[in-house]
Amino acid sequence: MKKKIALLKGGASVEREVSLKSAENILKALDKDRYDTVEIELPKDKSDISWVHKLIECKPDFVLSALHGGRGENGAVQGLLQCLDLPYAGSRVLSCALCMNKHFAKKIMTSEHIPVPDGEFITLSDDVDMYEQKLDLLGYPIILKPNRGGSSIGITVADDFNAVKAAVTDIRERYEDDVIAEKYIDGKEVTCAVMQTENGLKVMSVLDINKSKGIYDYDAKYLSRESAVSFTTLPDYMRTMIEQIAVKAFKALNCCGYGCVDMLIKDEQIYVIEINTLPGMTDHSLIPQAVGETGLTLGEFLDKLIELGT
Repeated sequence: MKKKIALLKGGASVEREVSLKSAENILKALDKDRYDTVEIELPKDKSDISWVHKLIECKPDFVLSALHGGRGENGAVQGLLQCLDLPYAGSRVLSCALCMNKHFAKKIMTSEHIPVPDGEFITLSDDVDMYEQKLDLLGYPIILKPNRGGSSIGITVADDFNAVKAAVTDIRERYEDDVIAEKYIDGKEVTCAVMQTENGLKVMSVLDINKSKGIYDYDAKYLSRESAVSFTTLPDYMRTMIEQIAVKAFKALNCCGYGCVDMLIKDEQIYVIEINTLPGMTDHSLIPQAVGETGLTLGEFLDKLIELGT
C-alpha cells in the first residue's frame, strides 16, 4: 500500500521561489510506485490558512517540507505539524528556531567551543553609530546579513563604516530584521551534509564551494552556472576535523533528520557560519549533490528520511 506524502511548498518568505523549485525537484525524485504525493502550497498571504485545512483533510502518513525561510523554517510550521501529530522530516521546533536565528545559534556554538567568526549583533532598535569603534577594531572588510535570513539573501560586504550603515538600513527596510556584522573571512567555503541514520549521525560528504565571485550568495547558489561544488580536495586530516565539527554543531543545536553545516576555512582554522535545517533541494542545491557523493539517488535519500521518520 502506498504511503500518502504531503509536500509543503511556497510560503510568504523571500525564499518562496527557491521553495517552489525545491518542491519540483523533490516531486520528480519521489518513487511514484511507493508514494501518493499531495502538493500543498502555502500562499503569499500569511493570513490565508486554507492550506492548513487542506493538510488536515488529506491525512498524510508523512510530511516533506520544501519550505525555506520565514515560518516554514523557523519552527512555526514544525510546531503545527507536531500539534497535528503528523510525522515529518527534519529538525524539530527548537532546533529550527535556533538555527534560523544566527545570533542565538552563534551563542550556543561559542558556549560549546565551536569556532565561529567574530562579529557584532545590531538589533533593529540600535543606533548604528554606537558600533563604529567596535567594527573598526574588528577590521574591514565586514560582511553583513539579516539575522534570520536564508539562502544568502541580503548579504553585503562593506569596506568602511559608511557602507556598513547603508547595508544595515537596507536590511532593516527590506527584511525588517536585526543584523549580523562579522569579520569577512576570505577563505575556502565548504558545506558538510549531515544525515541521521539508525546508527547515529552520518556525514554524507564534505563539498568544496567553488565560487564565481567573493561570496556564495543567492545568485551563486541558485542562478549562476559558473559556481560549482565538488567533493573536497582538502587533505584527510582537515576533512576529519570538518566532519567532527559539523557533527558537534549539529548536536549542539539539537538538530535531527538532515541538514547542511556551512563553514569557512582560512589558514587551517575552521569557522562555522550556520546550520541549514531545511537546505535547498533544487537541482542546483548542495544536498542533492552531496547525496550523489554517497552513491544514493535523491529518491533513495528521501526514502531513508521517510523510513526514519515513520
